[in-house]
Amino acid sequence: MATKKSPAADLSALVATKGTAVPTKDMPTRAVAPAAASEGSGQPLNFRVPSEFRRRFKTYAAQHDMKLNELLFKAFEDYARRHP
Repeated sequence: MATKKSPAADLSALVATKGTAVPTKDMPTRAVAPAAASEGSGQPLNFRVPSEFRRRFKTYAAQHDMKLNELLFKAFEDYARRHP
């Protein structure tokens, strides 16, 4: 005895087309770092840091709703201002 299969569910509405996705209405926004906005895509900056520093840096950024590069920009600008 053959069983009749039900038709497949139409999931096409769940797939976003690149460049057309929009955030939900209740999603909080983040401020764009001034240097990041002017740089466009930017360049990678890779270096190693101790794991404890990395944890503290990421924790601070998250607690203050900042991107990691935004915190780095602000920290460098402050240091450069204090040590010309």
